[in-house]
Amino acid sequence: MPDRPNIILIVMDATRAQNLSCYGYARPTTPHLDRLAESGVLYEQAISPSGWSLPSHASLFTGLYASRHGAHDEHKYLDPEFPTIAELLRARGYHTLGFCDNLYVGPATGLDRGFQWFNRPFNSRARPLSKKANKLKRKLGNGVAKLLGQQDSGAAHINGQVAESVHRLQSERDPFFMFIHYEDTHAPYRLPRQFARFLPKGVGLETALKVNQDPWKYLIHPDLMKAEDFETLLGLYDSEIAYVDSRIGQIVGWLQATNMLDRTMVIVTADHGENVGDHGMMAHKYCLYDTLLHVPLIIHYPNGSTTTGRVSHQVQTLDLVPTILGMLGEKDSETLRALQGYDLLSAARRDFTIAEQSRPDLSKFHTRFPGVDVSRFDRALTMIRDDRYKFIWTSDGKHELYERASDPAERHNLVEILPTVAAGLHARMEDWRGGFTPATPAGPTPEFDQEVVERLQALGYLE
Repeated sequence: MPDRPNIILIVMDATRAQNLSCYGYARPTTPHLDRLAESGVLYEQAISPSGWSLPSHASLFTGLYASRHGAHDEHKYLDPEFPTIAELLRARGYHTLGFCDNLYVGPATGLDRGFQWFNRPFNSRARPLSKKANKLKRKLGNGVAKLLGQQDSGAAHINGQVAESVHRLQSERDPFFMFIHYEDTHAPYRLPRQFARFLPKGVGLETALKVNQDPWKYLIHPDLMKAEDFETLLGLYDSEIAYVDSRIGQIVGWLQATNMLDRTMVIVTADHGENVGDHGMMAHKYCLYDTLLHVPLIIHYPNGSTTTGRVSHQVQTLDLVPTILGMLGEKDSETLRALQGYDLLSAARRDFTIAEQSRPDLSKFHTRFPGVDVSRFDRALTMIRDDRYKFIWTSDGKHELYERASDPAERHNLVEILPTVAAGLHARMEDWRGGFTPATPAGPTPEFDQEVVERLQALGYLE
């Protein structure tokens, strides 16, 4: 294994594992990731610890569950007492760079800590590439240049900056940690026309983009959308996944062209998945089904560190911090012992996985739909998932239990049929909760600045 390898962490927003071809999906959505998986390790059962961006990224960065780090709906900020992977790696001599188009992952929420450079592109259409990036585009060829110049939800601008950084960092003596986040797989969708590959027959891109993509409107008015609307929405979603897959393929290609791939740990995962009409839901939050929690995790390890293949046992995305520290030789450090994740390269195995949804902020519903009863969403959730069953505890007492092998779509709630199984999993959950002290916010959440507020309004998060 190389001494202190480069590390690239790529997050595809709102991308569930079941829609990637390397995870058995019928549509060829991810040819580049399929090839990366063949040369690396694909984790078949990777579980996100939360169903939306802020707590899941905070867990990804800290190796802690949401109730431990405290960054969630009720406190939208990661307090400084919890070090991020960027802070840990910077203290160990790494160059640290972040490229992200998600406002919940950055300065507004404390998740930019530790990055020497953290961009805020927001929209690729508003930010042209620099002269250096345009020169690099010409050097890398017309096909890449054409892709780099596309208009999208941010990936073009991000890849332009990544290309510049890879070119600059290849001559540095110290390794780098690079975090790349693609928002394009998050609704509302806006993709280059040539990637609209999976729309229903006879449905053009302009027609497809007219389908409702407002989850709050659908949750209040479920009759608004028919089965064919969700078929179209799924086609847009799959097409966006294919587009982001092509962007990831570019990055892997640049690493190969600069002879950096063999000494770089490339991690591809997602912060959470997506509901596309599943369970009567749309987008994410308000539930903890596997459509939100089962995410891709593919790791290309540096040469000499591990074999390739597929791992079938459960892992979690918060296992990445201890895995990275373990690769750097910290097998029993105080920092490592404070984490709640497992080193994926060790012999340790999880008996169960956990995910949490704190009581959500429902102000969006109350502002847009005054007087409408949304009490069914006003609850906290915790999920525990072992090798056979999955139990979802709910603060309103409407618990759920599913047998994973016979009911992977989670359609048949067995909580009343198998009460002993449910009680046993609930007891294990309580034991887990009692094993640590939940975070207590140090103070009020910092106010979002006006630019962040306007962007979140444009995305539909704020009214």
